[in-house]
Formats: sequence, structure tokens, C-alpha cells
Amino acid sequence: MKNKLQRFISSTVSYHDFGKACKIASELNCGIEISRFGRLADIENNFEKNKVEYKAILADFDNEVTLHGFFSNLNIAAKDPLISEISKKRYFQSLELAQEFDVSTVVFHTCYNNLLKHKQYQEMFFLKNIEFFRDFVKNFERLGIMLTIENVHEPNPDFIRNLVAAINSPYFGSTIDIGHCNLHSDMLPSDWIREYGIMLKHMHFHNNFKDEDSHSSLLKGDIDIKAILSTLKELRIYPTITFEIFNEDELIESVEYFNSLCDELGIEYC
Repeated sequence: MKNKLQRFISSTVSYHDFGKACKIASELNCGIEISRFGRLADIENNFEKNKVEYKAILADFDNEVTLHGFFSNLNIAAKDPLISEISKKRYFQSLELAQEFDVSTVVFHTCYNNLLKHKQYQEMFFLKNIEFFRDFVKNFERLGIMLTIENVHEPNPDFIRNLVAAINSPYFGSTIDIGHCNLHSDMLPSDWIREYGIMLKHMHFHNNFKDEDSHSSLLKGDIDIKAILSTLKELRIYPTITFEIFNEDELIESVEYFNSLCDELGIEYC
């Protein structure tokens, strides 16, 4: 919503128990972000079955829904055509789920390998992503759904910022995962926010101590959450916010802490 930070929780809070995750979201007055749809080992056999089950649960869910697209082991820019083909299939399956569940935003990873320091790889990866997303985003434009790209191993915002600029669509933006920033970047999350500006459409909130991608409570790590919220307020940027925290108790305390910081800073949320 305009001028408000809209809050969601990730369904990963109760792994593979989507009904319980929706119940927790309702109790916290948050939306739900569908993540890890079903079990990947069974996705080919149970895709339609899972879709029906999730749709039935969402029929009783009154808040807004977002979706984390498939990402495990995917690479749309792979040189091996079979790997590229199955990766694109998973992206289009994510689009199918977005339509089925009437979501507002879909998040995809870049699946960029930061360990490969070859300029040729970096250029090829960038061009292949432009080639794919330039056509893929047209589906989102037609449906009025926001497609966003999330940082994982990226050391800085350059790749995603340049990709968003190259695609140049009002339905193509960036997601900042602050936990991933803390692990893989020397830049503070607030600096990522300044780099993206109005390109920033969505954020994932969790914390860590720079040692592992623990998806811990906002109170359990060395990320300065208040500084992030202050930067959003200063720039008047209001992305949707998903608490991507695995432990239920830590999730609840994080939402309460986030709310208290917003109240302190005079930031509206819903």
C-alpha cells in the first residue's frame, strides 16, 4: 500500500505445513509469502495436487499473498540446454502458481555464482538474463503482477540494478534480502536501498552474525534493523516486507520488534 510498509511472513516458518503458516500469518495480521511450494523431490508428480491443496487453504485466508518462485539448482543462463530448459520450466510453473493464487508479487533468485570470477561468464550471464526476462516479464505486465529479483550471493547491487534498468518495465523490480547482504556483501543493507531507489519493490527481513544463512530473529544478529527502516523513511520508499524467519517464536518476536521500531520512527505499516 502507498506510504505504508505492508507485512508478510514466509510459509517457511512451518516447513511443509502451509495451513499452519497461514494461521500464524492471520494471527499476526500479515500476508503470506508462499515459499518452497511442496517438496521438490515430488514436484513433478504432485504439482497439480499441491496446487489444489494450497488453493483450498487460501480460500479461508483473508490477507494478501506473495510467492517465492522456484530457485533450487536452477540456472536459466546455463550452457547445457537441458539445465536451461528445466530452469525455464520451473519459472513458468511459478508464473502458473502466481495466477492460481492471485498473488501480488513474485520473487526470483538470480542464481548467480559469485565464485566464478571470469569476465566472460559475467557478461554471458547478464545477457542471457536480459534475453529471458525481457519476454518473461510480458506475462506479468499482462496480469498486473510484480516480478522481482532477489540478491543471494551478489556482493553488490550492480547486477540486479543493471538488469532492472535494462528490462525497463513497471512490473520488474528488485528485492533486497538483508540477511544475504550481511553474509555476502561489504555494503550495508541501507546502501543497497540507496543504490536501488525506486527500483526496490520487496524485502526479506531476517538476521545473522555473518557466519551462516540462519534466517534468525531480527534480534539475533548484527544487522541494524532501525537503520534500514530509517533509510526507507528518509527516501520515502515503501516496499512490501516479508519476515523470512524459520522459527515460530523468533518470527513472532521479530514482527513485534519491527512494529515497535516503526511506531518509534513514525512509519505506518499494515
